Amino acid sequence: MQIQLKNHTFQVDPGQNKHYWSYINSIDWEPHTFAIFDHFVNENSVVLDVGSWSGVLTLYAAKTAKEVHALDPDPVCFSELNKNVELNPAVADKIKTYKTAISDTQETVRLSARETYGASSSSILERKRDTENSLELKTISLADFLEDENIQKVDFIKMDVEGAEFRILPTIRKALEKVNYPTLYISFHYSFLNENLYHKNIPSVFLNKLCMRLENTFGFSIFKKRIRKEIANLYNDLKAYTYIYKSDGTQISFEDLANKPELIKETDLVFTNVEWKQEIKSN
Repeated sequence: MQIQLKNHTFQVDPGQNKHYWSYINSIDWEPHTFAIFDHFVNENSVVLDVGSWSGVLTLYAAKTAKEVHALDPDPVCFSELNKNVELNPAVADKIKTYKTAISDTQETVRLSARETYGASSSSILERKRDTENSLELKTISLADFLEDENIQKVDFIKMDVEGAEFRILPTIRKALEKVNYPTLYISFHYSFLNENLYHKNIPSVFLNKLCMRLENTFGFSIFKKRIRKEIANLYNDLKAYTYIYKSDGTQISFEDLANKPELIKETDLVFTNVEWKQEIKSN
């Protein structure tokens, strides 16, 4: 299957996700994401794609970057990622793949998924609505991964790890210091953290689903205070960054994040030491 990602064309094997690849190919998919990659990734960049799924942004980054390291622990995603890298020999030599789960420490966990692996929802945060959690895997910290793989240089990190970011970020300083604080682009999954708290605190599957349905209908949040407490120190290891941008390029501050923790429900964030000036469009 041929797909177009902005101004680049790729060949992909859609596997079980043909509908998703067709959707990506049929619309102007995530223009803010491409804008971020286009601004912060250049021909000398080493990119770390943490949570690469089947390789959409791995392939896109490799068209420009010097080198891309793509990580995904989901066995279906990883298989599809490798197939899609092989189908694009023009960039394949730039890409190295790893069936690796990044977390805060080394431990054995179960990988959960809504219905099946490979569908872009796999998470190391357990959730009651998941129907698949048969896979055991070992996690590793980002610092240890960089050490084990002897990766000395990283310029850009994309992190889309379905909730594991809430474990990774509070302990990420050592890894960031090792590679001199590369631009860090993070997709947040606030709802998965909320679901994980439901899973831990409401054992009944029926009550769990009922409470979540009521929450989604009426907008209240049982664990709002718990979540605020859990993410209160989420950004402590990121304080060396000069700039924080929302995914649309709007600059915010650490104070903004402290005053409104729920901000990450509505936007991804870019932490960087490179200024991102937006073009002003005239009417």
